[in-house]
Formats: sequence, structure tokens, C-alpha cells
Amino acid sequence: MNGSATKLIMCTRILTLVFVIIALCVSNAHARIYKCIDSDGNTIYMDTPTSDQCTESEEVPEADLPPLIKTKPTMIPTDKSEITDRNKDQKGINDYDAVTITSPANEGSIRSNEGQVLISYASSPALKSRNGHQFVITLGGAEVYRGTNTSVSLENVDRGTHVVVAKIVAANGRTLASSEPIEFTLHRHSILQNRSRAVRPNPLPN
Repeated sequence: MNGSATKLIMCTRILTLVFVIIALCVSNAHARIYKCIDSDGNTIYMDTPTSDQCTESEEVPEADLPPLIKTKPTMIPTDKSEITDRNKDQKGINDYDAVTITSPANEGSIRSNEGQVLISYASSPALKSRNGHQFVITLGGAEVYRGTNTSVSLENVDRGTHVVVAKIVAANGRTLASSEPIEFTLHRHSILQNRSRAVRPNPLPN
């Protein structure tokens, strides 16, 4: 075999390889799509004539294929201000950061023969009374005051140890915030007199 024949054979092989590559590309670009109905009546599109779900199918022309559904990508805020605003929306405008009892001091002692105890409290932010919010003060679990004042004077409190809690409630009664319980001890000479009188709250002006 001379050199010319060898070159001709090489060129023929190269051209054949190029044609095969082009044919594969065209085949992949125009892949066939098949449609079948499964046992539950669902329409299934696939790239093979048969599958585990369908034994019979028909080829679907490209023009008859259902359109693709465009979806909107989820936007993830990267700006800190956007994240802060979103957190505020989730938190809600009626929430409070804290409710604190400022008086009496925790584990403190009070001496009053009349059983008088001054309870002062505050919230952050300030109480939103225009929204119908109120303070609720409980003594030993029993409500002794409900209103918008930030202090209340209780009278005829029995001597002994008591636990006071301040809460903020919405107009529908839902608790929006609550303080840590404060424990104090009241000392008085005798509780025999006025034993039948209940604890009376006297709200103080703000």
C-alpha cells in the first residue's frame, strides 16, 4: 500500500468520525419524547418508549409538548436592614422587650403594721395603652390590680412571704409580657385586727 492510499484511508476514517459526532449531536438536540397513561390515569412524559410505569406509549411531537412552568426564584435578603424589618414583622407590633418590678426588691423585707406594700413596675417599650394594653399585678397568684398605672399601693397585706408578678395583657386578655417573680417578706405586729378585710389596691398617679 503506497502513501497516497494510506492518506486516503486516514481521511476517510476522520470524515466518518466527524459525521458520527455530528449525528450524535443532532440526535441529542432533537431527543424524542414519549407519553403514556399509568394505571392511576396520570399522564407521564419520558424519553424512552417504555418504563416500569408504562408498557405502551406514543411519541409526542415537539409542538404538542406542554409548556414549561416558569417559577420565580426565592429572594434571600442580604441587606441587614431587610432582615431586621422582616424580623420586626414576625415579632409583631404588640410585643414588649421586658417588664420589670422595681419595688419591692427581690428577697427584701417590708415593715408595716397596716400591711401596706408599694409595688412599682415598668415596661420596655412603654405601655401601649392606646392599643388597649394594661398592667396586671398578681400577689401569690391572685390578681390585685389591673390598669395603666406604673405603681400601686396595696393595703392590709398579711405578714409573711409573698410573690408578686407584673404582666402586660392585651384587650382580649392575651399575655404579651411577664416579669420575673419578686419575693418579699412583710413584717407586722399582728394580723388579728382587720383579719376579714381583703387586700385593697390603691393605684398611685404616674
